[in-house]
Amino acid sequence: MENKCFALGGHNLCRILTVYECPGADCSFFKTPEQEAESIRKANARLASLDRAYQKHIADTYYRGKMPWLQGGDGNDC
Repeated sequence: MENKCFALGGHNLCRILTVYECPGADCSFFKTPEQEAESIRKANARLASLDRAYQKHIADTYYRGKMPWLQGGDGNDC
């Protein structure tokens, strides 16, 4: 496979799906690490564009009160 999927773990196992072997580029969840980083960047930009009160609600519900999208992080530090 030319580009490896961001979810590919050891022994060619997927960290996202419960499959025995990675199906490669035929998988509907396949993303390169670069595509995954761009997806996270877009999600963070969308969250940052929301009303501040709604951002707080999302942060309290899903991120233990933190707003990683405002720090410019990748959102995985929670």
